[in-house]
Amino acid sequence: MTLTRRWFDLGEPVRAAALGHARARVGVPDVGDRAAWETCDPETAAAIAAEASRDAGVPWPGTFLSDYARYWRDGVRTAYEGPAGDVRRRTSAAVLAAALTGEEKHLDQAADGLLLLCEQTSWCWAAHESFASERKEVVPDPDHPYLDLGAAETVSILAWADLALASALDRRVPGLRRRLREEARRRVIRPFLEDRRWHWLGLDGHLHNWNPWIHGQLLAATLLLETDSATKRAVVELTIDGLDRYLAALPADGGCDEGYAYWWNGPARLAEALELLDRVTGGEFAPWDIAPLAELARYPQRMALGEGWYVNVGDGPARPDPDQPWHVLHRWGGRIGDHDVRAQAAAHRGQAISAKAGLGRALTGLLDDDWMTAQPAVQPAAQPAALPLPASSWLPDVQLLVSREQAGTTKGLALAIKGGHNAENHNHNDVGSYVVAVDGTPVLIDLGQPTYTSISFSERRYEQWVVRSEWHNLPLIAGHEQPAGAQWRASEVDVRLTPEGDSFSADLSTAYPTDARWRRTATLDRQASTVRVHDEWENADHVTLHHVLAGRPIAHHAGELTVETLAGAKAKAKARLTWAPHLGQGRLEKRTIDDPLLSDVWGPAVHRLVIDLGPNQTSFDLTITTLKESPRVP
Repeated sequence: MTLTRRWFDLGEPVRAAALGHARARVGVPDVGDRAAWETCDPETAAAIAAEASRDAGVPWPGTFLSDYARYWRDGVRTAYEGPAGDVRRRTSAAVLAAALTGEEKHLDQAADGLLLLCEQTSWCWAAHESFASERKEVVPDPDHPYLDLGAAETVSILAWADLALASALDRRVPGLRRRLREEARRRVIRPFLEDRRWHWLGLDGHLHNWNPWIHGQLLAATLLLETDSATKRAVVELTIDGLDRYLAALPADGGCDEGYAYWWNGPARLAEALELLDRVTGGEFAPWDIAPLAELARYPQRMALGEGWYVNVGDGPARPDPDQPWHVLHRWGGRIGDHDVRAQAAAHRGQAISAKAGLGRALTGLLDDDWMTAQPAVQPAAQPAALPLPASSWLPDVQLLVSREQAGTTKGLALAIKGGHNAENHNHNDVGSYVVAVDGTPVLIDLGQPTYTSISFSERRYEQWVVRSEWHNLPLIAGHEQPAGAQWRASEVDVRLTPEGDSFSADLSTAYPTDARWRRTATLDRQASTVRVHDEWENADHVTLHHVLAGRPIAHHAGELTVETLAGAKAKAKARLTWAPHLGQGRLEKRTIDDPLLSDVWGPAVHRLVIDLGPNQTSFDLTITTLKESPRVP
């Protein structure tokens, strides 16, 4: 069953009613319905109103050409994207405050923000403005708008603001709503219909998170702003077709090769788009039985390590922003009838709903009574041990194993190891790399996402140190790193899951441009409370093993290294790494981190244990255990 088939199976009367009555069926009341808005959680309403009031006390951020041009001049994206994002956030906060309080001061701020957005020359971020790049210019052409994530996010704000504040905007600033519609048509709706070359459509078979993210925002904009029925129908049908392509490209195991952080802007965006279609059809669309939607909803609990840490791959951060739209997952779990999915979402109920999540997400969360009254099943969100953490999660399509010492708790050891290939979305050259956590905190780590610049998605991507295999827990074989490309992959992958322990074994030779043979086996032994990584190889004259570490090294000598985790001394959680003492102590390198995205996660520096092995060595064993008492330093 496809989404398109499900849509047309509804019949013309249902589809026509959905398109004609979409605004009334979404579930967001007009600001004039004070009784409806006054039922919202008062604490959340007060926090949002306070945010909007603070914003009103300072000038609006400026979005300047000199900042936009920095992408081409010196590769910096944040100089423009930061202020542009703050205009969107501030506008959304004012819209929410106006709806929640009905106060004209917030309405005026919302109107100011909406018009500021309409007045921007481009909604597209410089990093995506390929039309300007093709002209060898830095100034966007307003008559030739590029439809990217920035445009999608902006038009979504216009759409949800128009829905929530319609009567007040007509009274207070007549003409603004007409302008919102004109800008939505000019910058988003017409370009979508008239140009089918957008790379994120996935017509070439390459699908990634832009597809559901942009399609979902486009769907909201069309259903809530467009008044022409033929245009509305055409956009909705093309959008459903595009979402079908994304859904068909997702692995059956529910994995996400872009990682947990991008899951919120990939599969979760898909779920939101489908939920919107479900709402406007009065629940008749009901796509939730279509595979792999149920498995996709289980991905976050499979990746959770605890204390805000998650298994990360590619550009995903290991400690992502905790303020995610958990209400989306909560409703999703209800629709697929999965108690554990709902329980994981409910455990995060204490996190505030705010404009930062996006206006549409904030509105649907605020008005979800089931979510706003949800209670954690066991403990509050500050205690991730309450989360439903499976002992073993093997995702064969993305070749990712997550194994815990104990199910249902963050205590003890956890191992995550991946196979895959080196052309994954947001790829790092990391075939065969692994993460080990102690009591939920990673010690052997994947560094994750650096701050994006002009080289991040260019042919110079692999000049960035954090994406290269030598800064993952991987070998350098005869001086060779792993290259980028789909041909460099794991092979002969074998996974064994038992109550006593789990193991992952793969041939990594096919990930390196050498004639050497290399097999890696990683095992979590629940009975011995250990993680063991065994490497064996042939035809490699010289091997260097890299182990990237977070935390504070506190003892290091031949065959042993002890690291205090980032949880700190109070947690009394330490990891002991041991190997054959005759191989020496290796060398411990310290790398200072000057990238704020990375330092926010790992602190001011990370370490790398480097062990060089000569031609007479053909295997290496590393064992990781937890250590509760301080070791003796010889």
